[in-house]
Amino acid sequence: MINQEFNVIEYIQQMSLLLDLKLNDEYQDGVIANFTKIKSMAELVNQFPLPEKIEIAPTFDP
Repeated sequence: MINQEFNVIEYIQQMSLLLDLKLNDEYQDGVIANFTKIKSMAELVNQFPLPEKIEIAPTFDP
């Protein structure tokens, strides 16, 4: 997989087209700001190293 920079604005535009979702101009800045925060959180989670021998739990019991 090629490491590409994630473009938040392009993603929002493509998803709104795919979902046939009209995004009003008054909300666009807030949506961009929230997805930028989500991107930062996801990058933090993805940087966490996992051991090679980790196993997936079959069920989640809190």
